[in-house]
Amino acid sequence: MTEQKNELPKAEVKSVNKISTIWLIPLIALAIGAWMVVDQWLKQGPLITIEFATAQGISKNESLIKLRNITVGKVVDIKLNNNLDGVIISARLNRKVGELLTKDSNFWVVKPRVSLSSVSGLSTILSGSYIEFSPGIEESTRYHFKGLENPPPTPAGTPGLHITLDSSSDNAFDIGDPVLFRGSQAGRIEYVHLNTQEGKMYYNVFIEAPYDQLITTNTRFWEVTGIDVDLSAQGVKLNTGTIETLLGGGVAFDVPTYLTKGERITERAEFSIYPNKQKVNEQLFNVGQNYMLLFNQTIRGLKPGAPVEYKGLHIGEVVRTDIDYPEVTNILDKNTLLPIMIKIYPGRLGLKDNKIGLHKTQRNMKKRITEGLHGVISTNNLLTGSKFIELKYINAPLETPETFGDLLLIPTADDELEQLMTRVDNITKAIEKIPFNDIVKSTSKALTSITESMDQFNLTAERVETLLNDPKGQTIIAQINATLKGIESLTKTYSEGSQTNQQLNEVLQSLDKTINNLSPLIMTLNRQPNRLIFNNDNTTEIQPQAAEQ
Repeated sequence: MTEQKNELPKAEVKSVNKISTIWLIPLIALAIGAWMVVDQWLKQGPLITIEFATAQGISKNESLIKLRNITVGKVVDIKLNNNLDGVIISARLNRKVGELLTKDSNFWVVKPRVSLSSVSGLSTILSGSYIEFSPGIEESTRYHFKGLENPPPTPAGTPGLHITLDSSSDNAFDIGDPVLFRGSQAGRIEYVHLNTQEGKMYYNVFIEAPYDQLITTNTRFWEVTGIDVDLSAQGVKLNTGTIETLLGGGVAFDVPTYLTKGERITERAEFSIYPNKQKVNEQLFNVGQNYMLLFNQTIRGLKPGAPVEYKGLHIGEVVRTDIDYPEVTNILDKNTLLPIMIKIYPGRLGLKDNKIGLHKTQRNMKKRITEGLHGVISTNNLLTGSKFIELKYINAPLETPETFGDLLLIPTADDELEQLMTRVDNITKAIEKIPFNDIVKSTSKALTSITESMDQFNLTAERVETLLNDPKGQTIIAQINATLKGIESLTKTYSEGSQTNQQLNEVLQSLDKTINNLSPLIMTLNRQPNRLIFNNDNTTEIQPQAAEQ
């Protein structure tokens, strides 16, 4: 048994230096994980930040960044800014769109928007709001942006022209309002800015191609606001724009008829917005001279911009109708005259539109005033009550023109209509002074007297009628008729041409001849009553002698 135990083999112990293959599994997993991290890092785009006033509708790790309705990123963080007056949104973009992050790139929140000019973002009612990305065209790269509160009307890179418009009008425009050319939309307002120092509104406008080719040095812009009603002596004119301008207004442009097309504008330029198309079509003049007029009548209906006319020709306009002058101290004084400042353009008088024409106009106005030129407030439209200044000659010249402040004073007169109204007023006052009560009382008394007379006349008529119906009355009437017939016969006997009339004329002629023959004798007897007794030729009259003393 002992020998058998000694014969058992001995175990051979060897050292193992190889790594077990089971460790390949975690190594492979680690390699895959590292590869995925590197791949994700290589594929992911840049991290950007966007500033907004509010994060309404945006959620962390849910809200997307889209470009032309394709997802190109996601919001990864939202936090308040340092001033606590806005939010900063962090978003991770795809690597391919990283090259589009330029200085002029824009971001805005797409959500339901309803305005007078458009309706947009209705699809986000179900899907939720998202951030729209609009690439820029500049070369410099940027990763921090300030988000837009409203989507830009014109995408970057759209062919066209950017211009700036300024306006001092009471009508303001908004982003997205249309810009029209002869009724067709040629562009939109992209940005609105108020210059508080100048008191003007500035509008950045984009004119799309091919309308941008119509913008020249002589292009004019004017307001198109809803419905424009013009009441004038020619009737009623109604001008309307598109449905869009009826709701929110807009701007139109064209070249005035009195100007050539001009040179094309290829870079940003600035234009002014006129109140209406009528002002655009009026020829513009560079220089004008101010004059003053003083009125003692009402100036209601006369406003700045009202025309100044001479024989129907537009030669100027009203500049001021206020009373802010040192010479006006008490407006309630009945002797205070109301000042009106007007401007007359030499170019509208047929003179040169420069300083030479300005000086010549000043000399001519002084001469015309001495010849009787006056200013009159006339009614332009009876329906609206608008008025204008009319210059006309009146037979009341001045020897020396006067001034108001440092401006030449044009004398004034009442309008013919105003004179007529004054006369009507005077007639009305005279009528009011008539004692109608006394006249009514006198008329009443006269009517009473007439009534009594009519009663007496009716009573007499009844008596006459009774007399006519009485047989005795018939006899009296017959006798009266017979007497009237006798008188008529006698009248015919002595009428001209009858025999009795001829005999009577002969007797009268003979009597007249006899009287003429007796006239000398009667004259002699008047001088010498004793002529019939002492018939001698001595006609010497006896002169009485004084008694001797």
